[in-house]
Amino acid sequence: MLNIKSRLVRLAGPIGGFRLCRGLSRATPKILMYHRFSECAQAGFVHREVFEKQITYLKNNFNVVSLGALVTEYRKGKTFPANTIVITIDDGYQDFYEIAFPVLQKHNVSATFFVTTRFIDGDFWLWPDSVRYMLEHSDAIDLSTMPGGLEYKSAKLTKNDKQLLWDMIVMYLLTISENDKKVWLIAFAKLQKVKLPDEPAESYRAVSWSQVRKLDDNGIEIGVHTQSHPSLGKLEVNQIKPEVIGSVKIIEKQIGHRPKSFCFPNGQPDDYTEVVKKSVEKAGCQSAVTAFYDEYLVDDLFELRRFNVSTDWQYFLRAVNGVDALAAKYLKTNNIMNGSI
Repeated sequence: MLNIKSRLVRLAGPIGGFRLCRGLSRATPKILMYHRFSECAQAGFVHREVFEKQITYLKNNFNVVSLGALVTEYRKGKTFPANTIVITIDDGYQDFYEIAFPVLQKHNVSATFFVTTRFIDGDFWLWPDSVRYMLEHSDAIDLSTMPGGLEYKSAKLTKNDKQLLWDMIVMYLLTISENDKKVWLIAFAKLQKVKLPDEPAESYRAVSWSQVRKLDDNGIEIGVHTQSHPSLGKLEVNQIKPEVIGSVKIIEKQIGHRPKSFCFPNGQPDDYTEVVKKSVEKAGCQSAVTAFYDEYLVDDLFELRRFNVSTDWQYFLRAVNGVDALAAKYLKTNNIMNGSI
């Protein structure tokens, strides 16, 4: 079924298939998910030229608004504005401010920027970045004695080998508790004899709070992504409040008003619970987003689904024009566990 859908889309796209899908899915807003940006082509990043091409296409064909503006409109009339696109960016990396923000300003397009408050404070590593840094600074990797049963030959590894190993480690760490994850990371650093710098290295650095305020003053909605980027679904109940309500209060203090939108770290189905959702609502947020999509795209304002964005132009067109949304609704497709951390 999916292969048939893909072939039809490839054939129909040039003769109006994307326009047809856009019309059929016009009542369902598509929420796009970005993470990293670069000046030139780089794996795992959306580079400036591609991003500007995407933004130009969106501005010419869609109603592009922030997540907060979208939800505010919905709460007024219980319907979503037709052909709406929301651009969201997770975590709070400096490269958003340096590369993507100027493009958005140039085209007068808004977006929602979800920030991790301890990361913005400047002395905290996002854990996937710490894994990558340690792999980059290790010549020979030996996981034979690591907890969790991960196995990988000890050898001098190529860049591609390290990427595959990073994928494997991250997928494993996403399955265990936050406490076990911390223990694993400490043991891994000790085994590889790598000392993690107190502050993230330049390529992993976050924006500053002054830059966050500038973004807020210039049409970028600042959203909430917790204090330390844990899987909220794996926390004890008493650990949820500081991560959710605490981060809302910190952002409110920094920008002078309460943020409206929340993003679940990791964003897969087991990364949040009903208790977490209630805590987000109690904190004063009006919506929350996941990092996957399925048939329940916009059924719950506190579980809004998102479409991951890459540099692949056809993939981008499918996502924004509603091909994937229609497939999720009628063919029950999803990309659970294919989202991004």
